[in-house]
Amino acid sequence: MSNLEKFILENRADFDTGVPSLAAWANIDRQLDRQRPAVRVVWMKRLRAAAAVLVLLLAGGAAGAYLTNQSRAVESLADVSPEHAEMERYFHSQVEEKMAKLASYKQDGVVKADLEELDETYEQLQQELKDAPIGAEEKIIQAMIETYRTKISILEQVLEKVESVNPSTINAAENEVSL
Repeated sequence: MSNLEKFILENRADFDTGVPSLAAWANIDRQLDRQRPAVRVVWMKRLRAAAAVLVLLLAGGAAGAYLTNQSRAVESLADVSPEHAEMERYFHSQVEEKMAKLASYKQDGVVKADLEELDETYEQLQQELKDAPIGAEEKIIQAMIETYRTKISILEQVLEKVESVNPSTINAAENEVSL
């Protein structure tokens, strides 16, 4: 048996009844107070920062997913609003009317290539409108309207030229229509 064990056995009663002094407890308490808050505060700050970063990342990811995956079925002016639908119908009817009038005259069809080029431009604008981010539609819509206006302007100029160059063709075409 070691000296420590012998000492403990001989003084067993003193160990059971002995109470440390208040100064010893105060010293232990002071040491615990100094250690715990420092460790706890550091961990709490780190956890708060990590939670804030996580929340920001999740919010940003959700907003990005919403904005990029937002599907819109906007393919023409009619899909944008009722006013734009009415405007598109008007422009379309004007183009059809002028095309029908031009077809009634004997002409070589030179304007057809220009009109086809405008149609291709309009189709590209439709695709851009379909893929446009929210808020950028208005510029594309204005370009689509301008394409219609250009088409009508070209048709009007060609009709004026045809009518001024060969009035006899006009009279023959009008007579065929009236028969």
